Amino acid sequence: MLGAEERAALAEENADREPGADRRLRLLGTYVALSLRPAAGAWERCAGTAEAEQLLQAFLDRNAAEGPRPLLVVRPGPGGLAVQPGLEVRPESGPAGAKGLFFLRTGPEPPGPNSFRGAVVCGDLPAAPLEHLAALFSEVVLPVLANEKNRLNWPHMVCEDVRRHAHSLQCDLSVILEQVKGKTLLPLPAGSEKMEFVDSKSETVLDSIDKSVIYAIESAVIKWSYQVQVVLKRESSQPLLQGENPTPKVELEFWKSRYEDLKYIYNQLRTIKVRGMAKLLDKLQSSYFPAFKAMYRDVVAGEDQQVFSQMCLTQFTVE
Repeated sequence: MLGAEERAALAEENADREPGADRRLRLLGTYVALSLRPAAGAWERCAGTAEAEQLLQAFLDRNAAEGPRPLLVVRPGPGGLAVQPGLEVRPESGPAGAKGLFFLRTGPEPPGPNSFRGAVVCGDLPAAPLEHLAALFSEVVLPVLANEKNRLNWPHMVCEDVRRHAHSLQCDLSVILEQVKGKTLLPLPAGSEKMEFVDSKSETVLDSIDKSVIYAIESAVIKWSYQVQVVLKRESSQPLLQGENPTPKVELEFWKSRYEDLKYIYNQLRTIKVRGMAKLLDKLQSSYFPAFKAMYRDVVAGEDQQVFSQMCLTQFTVE
């Protein structure tokens, strides 16, 4: 895969070979061809439309002090291209999973005709940006931060703060990814990897656990309780309150989705790590242990209620 410097050099070289009225448009077209690989003539057809021509000229000519927006070129399907302002793929430009190429102005002055270097930054917009960001963070950023050679001169407090924020961001990304799938993820706190070895009868293991880990577990219980309550308080009547007219099928799908989500939460609460966390809170007589037990009972009760509701609704539909 070509890097930014190689891509820029190749774009300028190709632009020199092609005749045309505006060399900057040819430079943009060369970047698009190198990244999105559209069908032959797709860029010319796209840039030739009145809407695209207006957007391209506004991006290239308008003074950045007036606020020119980023430019996004999307490949919505085989061979086709679409140009739009901003960085969000619109429905009319193609599906949400369409691959894109963005262009950003870096200075107030319009880019010159000979080169975009220092004036325009471009980059690929992945078909699934959220998944791409999560993978990039977990496979690149976290290993770099975990490498002690990269933080030799960092004070201990700085290391701990960066580690805490990195873990928090990773948890938030994981929660959002599961929310997109209709599931509720209970993010494990930092230090939860030690919970697999917790024995409520062992004093040595309990004494070796840092107080910051205990604090993180108690904070996690608060967050989990809130997440569980959000799921339990969802009502199938919400579409009616929003003025919609849902069918019985929508009702069935709601209860099915709610049951699967509660079952997903229940399975997380039954893992070895979470049970170890509960044992630790119990052994320490933490004030958060009753909250954990109440949350667990709510999940079990909600799951049982879901089974009964599904049976009634299915029987009603069949009859």
